[in-house]
Amino acid sequence: MPLPPPLWHCPRCGRPFANRNQPHSCTAATVEQHLAGKDPHGVALYHRFEALVRDCGPFVLAPARTRIGFQVRMIFAAVSVKDDRLDGHVVLARRLEHPRFRRVESFSPRSHAHYFRLRSLEEIDGEVAAWVREAYAVGEQKHLRA
Repeated sequence: MPLPPPLWHCPRCGRPFANRNQPHSCTAATVEQHLAGKDPHGVALYHRFEALVRDCGPFVLAPARTRIGFQVRMIFAAVSVKDDRLDGHVVLARRLEHPRFRRVESFSPRSHAHYFRLRSLEEIDGEVAAWVREAYAVGEQKHLRA
């Protein structure tokens, strides 16, 4: 199985992408800026979610003004910290209908964003961890090499 091509880096902001000339905004944002002034409960939800991602392997944080993305070769999950909740999505190679997803948006036969809302630390459970692991593999683009 051939290795995937190297990541392309935007010449303006330096952000890595799986696809050359990937559309994006070259905003310089940090996780700290996104979390600044947020309710401690929302920040705790973020840290619990990030811990699930860390359990999957190495990744890059891709913060923007309105969300924090998690990237391997491509962004496979993103979250926005609200005062009392965490709104986010995971990208799966399959469409998964589940009551915990607020909506599912399909981009291609093997790329589906699954949107969720988490309000308590208890909701960030084994089921969410399984979604994150599956999305991490999409971030590695393993689904394209299968």
